[in-house]
Amino acid sequence: MKRTLYMILVTLGLLLALFMFGCAARPEEQIKLAQKAMEQAQEQQAAEFAPNEWGTAMQSWKDADNLLNNQKYGEATSMLLRAKTRFEKARDVAKGKRDVVIKETQNIQKTIEIRYKGVKDSMAKAKLSPKAKASVEDSCKEIDQAIEKANAQFSQKEYNQANYTAKTVLRQVYEVEKEIEGAGKKK
Repeated sequence: MKRTLYMILVTLGLLLALFMFGCAARPEEQIKLAQKAMEQAQEQQAAEFAPNEWGTAMQSWKDADNLLNNQKYGEATSMLLRAKTRFEKARDVAKGKRDVVIKETQNIQKTIEIRYKGVKDSMAKAKLSPKAKASVEDSCKEIDQAIEKANAQFSQKEYNQANYTAKTVLRQVYEVEKEIEGAGKKK
């Protein structure tokens, strides 16, 4: 009886030791999964398009890193899982918002192209005074430079900046349209 009890206690002790040893290992797989999720969120520019989600994910990542540095691997594992989940949420939110900004920017660029062509056609047809013509030509140079800037920003994946620049260009095109219209009425 004592021998059986002794064997049971030894077996339980070994199982407990194995369990503790298994929990004491650094969670490399969870670290890799969380890092991969972070990289995917970065690709979608989550810091810019989903700043709240990105911030909470980064906080979980920092907390997990702190636990890893203190060799609290059991707690770190759950924190890494939380970080991974939050990075995935940040990625998904950012992708949705980023896609909306990209589509809006592309639509604005198409509108600019159409309306700016109309401005140039109106300039050719309108009988503008030399002063008005010089003013419109200066505005067109500014528009051309701003269009190039917006295109460069877009190709460099600076979508929010490209969107802002495109909206500014659209406003400039509108102002030139009104200037040509006003100059044509004065004659």
